[in-house]
Amino acid sequence: MNIDANLNSIRFGKHSRKLTMSTEAENKAVVRRFYEEVFNQKREEVIDEIVSPDYVDYGHNPPGRGREGAKQDFRGAGAVFSDTHFTIDDLIATGDQVIARWTGTLTHTGEFAGVPATNKSLKLEGISIYRVANGQILETRNGVNWMPLLQGLGAIAG
Repeated sequence: MNIDANLNSIRFGKHSRKLTMSTEAENKAVVRRFYEEVFNQKREEVIDEIVSPDYVDYGHNPPGRGREGAKQDFRGAGAVFSDTHFTIDDLIATGDQVIARWTGTLTHTGEFAGVPATNKSLKLEGISIYRVANGQILETRNGVNWMPLLQGLGAIAG
């Protein structure tokens, strides 16, 4: 085994392997930035940097919406919930996909599901699958457990 002086590659006999930051690690960094800077720090302008103009969010009917749709979602959530904070509980990357299991805490400050603002602190959990390329999020698919939140608001029986 020879290690080049510049540490760009390791040679095993006649084979060599490049030592670079993996695409999967880069993609995970983009998703972390989405949660930290957009959701937690409320920096809407970061959407322009890390969300593709052709972004597709499959949580809408019809899917699609692009970067501007992502901004509308951000503003809409902010009109209903404040003091939001999202924690990434697990983050797994494979190829161009990043899977995040997350927990959000938020305060209900606007009408949601027909329920006027309660100022209750609530918890929301879910799993989101992102497709990422060239430092931008191309797609999102979300699985959100809305039941505890809706029960906490009294929108549905508990």
